[in-house]
Amino acid sequence: MELHFGTYRELEEKDQVEIKGLIIKGNEANASLVDSRLYSSALTAYFKDGDSIIATTSIKMPESDYLNDIFDKALVDFNPSKYTFELGYVFVESLYRNQKIASILCSELIHKFDKEDLFSTTRTDNLGMQSILNSFGFVPSGISYLSLTKTRLLQLYIRNGNQFNQEKSMEFDFDECISCG
Repeated sequence: MELHFGTYRELEEKDQVEIKGLIIKGNEANASLVDSRLYSSALTAYFKDGDSIIATTSIKMPESDYLNDIFDKALVDFNPSKYTFELGYVFVESLYRNQKIASILCSELIHKFDKEDLFSTTRTDNLGMQSILNSFGFVPSGISYLSLTKTRLLQLYIRNGNQFNQEKSMEFDFDECISCG
């Protein structure tokens, strides 16, 4: 497996289609908005196994209306405008799960945005993603709220770049994790 980085808009069309397909397959995002949000994202990380992309995540740059809506729904009492980057679109193909691939992808992107204030949202029942977020200094903020489809409860997580103690971040031996699968 190979780890790759790039801005979505600069990737080959084949890779763009595969990444978008993975995110839609995960059924966690509004499919009609995925392409435009990926296109405006700051950075995308993904793993390829051979010619196929098997996992992805992105640092998105959400529009202010979306950002304000999330922070309003979560009933947080601080200014969302300092959280200009969102960790999101984390997805790993089922055959590759339980190998710390999502953690590696998140670690690599968070490291590149180390000094930035980040936010993320996840389902309240997605314990794996909550564990990843907690391990990188994200903390649950506000109350859980209904997704746009009103079928899932979501939780806002925030991470203050300047306050995060790097010694608490998870350390990964990339080669060791990859050799598992």
